[in-house]
Amino acid sequence: MWARQHLLAELKGLGLLRSPELERSFLRVRQEAFLPELFGPLAYADMPLPLHAGPNPSTMPSPRCLIAALDLLEPRNDVRILVAGCRGGYPGALLAEVVGPEQVVVVETDPERRARTVERMQAAGFGGVQVLRSFPNETFDRILVLDATPPRQLMPQLADPGFLIARGRGVHDLAFVKLVRNGGETLQMTFNEAPAALVDGSRDECMTTPVDFGRLFAVEDLLAHAWEGRVTGHYDQHFRDVVIDTFKGGPLDPHAFDPMEDPCKEAARRAFQAAYILQSAGELERAADAYERSLKLAPSGEAHTFHGWTFSFLGRYDDAIEECKRAIAVDPSFGNPYNDIGAYLIELNRLDEAIPWLEKAIAAPRYCCYFYAHTNLARVYLKKGMMEKARKALHQALRVNPEYEPARELLRRIDGNASYYG
Repeated sequence: MWARQHLLAELKGLGLLRSPELERSFLRVRQEAFLPELFGPLAYADMPLPLHAGPNPSTMPSPRCLIAALDLLEPRNDVRILVAGCRGGYPGALLAEVVGPEQVVVVETDPERRARTVERMQAAGFGGVQVLRSFPNETFDRILVLDATPPRQLMPQLADPGFLIARGRGVHDLAFVKLVRNGGETLQMTFNEAPAALVDGSRDECMTTPVDFGRLFAVEDLLAHAWEGRVTGHYDQHFRDVVIDTFKGGPLDPHAFDPMEDPCKEAARRAFQAAYILQSAGELERAADAYERSLKLAPSGEAHTFHGWTFSFLGRYDDAIEECKRAIAVDPSFGNPYNDIGAYLIELNRLDEAIPWLEKAIAAPRYCCYFYAHTNLARVYLKKGMMEKARKALHQALRVNPEYEPARELLRRIDGNASYYG
């Protein structure tokens, strides 16, 4: 599980954390001070994080989105900064560490969020930051928009010269927007990718491929929706359905506990969904970290199993098998880890070892995809030249799921006497 130094290295490696001042701020401001105490295990995860316990919490931005915005804001100790939207107070605290608490004003119109932010700011040593309920009648050198306030509505608050940083609005404008006021004129700039990171101060060579803000925000929104319990499109629904199907009938099935009485279990489900989103996006290191956070909040066979899955994508089959064994120790009724161990053993060409694990998956009381185990068993038999056993296993898979194409394809190969190259 990532600690602060690991996350710092990730952000620098991406080329998002370029400022020595922001780096010092990141190392000095404790993120856990701005999270509910129950959710301390989530601190320094690179994903949006819940700001309060409950079924549908608001979130603070992921570190990569937040640091990208702060880098574009170019904070320094001679500027005054307005932050529209508190997001738990952590963004304001990072800025206050750079420019001084008296130079930062945060506006939060929601009374409950404002009160929570004031309390956390004071506890973290940033009581000098003003947290107001409405925009003051003054101007600022920089404005950072973290809420839904339309950026141009804030132009009267912007000094001349000065500039504002906000996210683009809408699904077709996944970028950062910079509004610059200079000499009475307003200029709008759009940033679709992070500025190139430098090597030894030279712009001729970049440390890394610049981060694509469109992709960053697309993943960020899916993660935020997972935590906030929102479904705004097909992908949100898909990831929610995976979680519902995976946890159905188990200890983290929402029918098995009250989210208000056991918020850590609810948060573990949300962290699992975030991890699966990251895994689906190919961000395996972030996914593995998020699965580990889910396990810290509430151990589950599901999170251990999917954590092992991320190891398998990295070619770490022995680690994946061990993680599945941990899943079985937590919940022996869950069928997925038995099947996955069998699948990993097939990849390692340990066919005889795979068979009993796949048979245990078929016998497991709780498994949404028995047809996977039947099909994997058929793969073993085919590799061993046992065609009739393979045919029988594939027919069993298709009885469970008549539309499972991999099983149908293997059966066509057997019936057509085609060679099997699986």
